Amino acid sequence: MTKIKICGMTCKADIDCINRNNVDFAGFVMFFPKSKRNISRSAAVELMKLLDSQIKRVAVVVSPTVEQIKIIEDCGFDYVQIHGELENSVLECAEIPILRAFNVSNMNEFSACECCEKIAGYVFDAAEPGSGKVFDWLSVKDILVNSAKMYFLAGGLNPENVGDAIGCLHPYGVDVSSGVENDCGKGKDAAKVAEFVRRVRETEEFAKK
Repeated sequence: MTKIKICGMTCKADIDCINRNNVDFAGFVMFFPKSKRNISRSAAVELMKLLDSQIKRVAVVVSPTVEQIKIIEDCGFDYVQIHGELENSVLECAEIPILRAFNVSNMNEFSACECCEKIAGYVFDAAEPGSGKVFDWLSVKDILVNSAKMYFLAGGLNPENVGDAIGCLHPYGVDVSSGVENDCGKGKDAAKVAEFVRRVRETEEFAKK
């Protein structure tokens, strides 16, 4: 089954929404005040207490420091998703699995990541991460054919196009944030989340026939 990852949890209503829809991963943006979805350490801890125990907890960060990685681990996250720079010191100190985020304009590190045991998988995003823009999915198809790691497809996914994305790449998982937000841009829209999940499951059922 295609895993579903909803990113940008900011409030109890978001948590209630993903709990109801039985998603697989929940992302929490931390240490990145430029993002409207950024939350504090204490807020992340309180929200994770409300999260269904079956849902994996992912801290989403940009160019983190060693100190920030340690805070993330102390909070009880299952994974850390790293955008931007990944320093060797951060890689060496990390004790939870890493999801390495790539935007399609910079894939230089990919082969090195394939050889790193601490990197459990990848998140492939658009050239402008967090922009809600779709990229050419076929541009990463060839490099993923032989990868043994899990990978999530992100970048502009929404209920209308997620079925096409799955049909094109058959990813381990799909990752959405802005595509299921309220029209005001704050918080998750319960109807959009439910429809996104329905479309993913519908695509899987169709593929089995």
